[in-house]
Amino acid sequence: MSERELHVISNGKLAWKEMAAIATRIHPYVTAIHIREKNKPMDEVFMGVQYLLEQGLPAQTLCINGYPWMATAAGLGGLHLPESSPQLLEIRDSYQSAHRTGVSVHSTEEAVRREREGADYVLYGHIFATNSKLGVEPRGLEQLGNVARQVTIPVIAIGGITPARVRPVLAAGASGIAVMSGIWEADDPVETVKAYIQELQQQEETRGERLEAYE
Repeated sequence: MSERELHVISNGKLAWKEMAAIATRIHPYVTAIHIREKNKPMDEVFMGVQYLLEQGLPAQTLCINGYPWMATAAGLGGLHLPESSPQLLEIRDSYQSAHRTGVSVHSTEEAVRREREGADYVLYGHIFATNSKLGVEPRGLEQLGNVARQVTIPVIAIGGITPARVRPVLAAGASGIAVMSGIWEADDPVETVKAYIQELQQQEETRGERLEAYE
């Protein structure tokens, strides 16, 4: 798999059985599958995570959004937090675990602050217009580049990113992308994931060629 990251974030529209059917097919190709179910009760989310694990999803591939205790209790590989979360040091003091921790940010200042607190990556967007953010002005590639230049941790771009938009997003400085409905609602989720991976790999190969030429 490409060194570039592909995060797939649940869209809150699927039953757990439907989610599992897709997730078990795409997980070998992606960096992480985020369970982001803001409209479901916490107990149901925990039961859903257990169901996904029982269906064969590797714990290390799953990333829970918003529940530090759940990441620890289920031994998940990732924890993702909203921008409004307390300082990461406070959260890590309460829930010791080896999971990778990311935070959603919407400004350069917030990205810098979260890196200082110890975030492993930041999720920044939305980059392009998207149906999930109707009427909200996208932040665009220029602001994405500003964020990427100010931090050393990976910046994962989200929002309206199609396979055709992967290269300019990475060229702006992102280390990877995150996709929601573009994968879950695709006619063939596996082929769609592969289309994203192909673009990510081609950009990585191009970068490697440039580095070799420079050396």
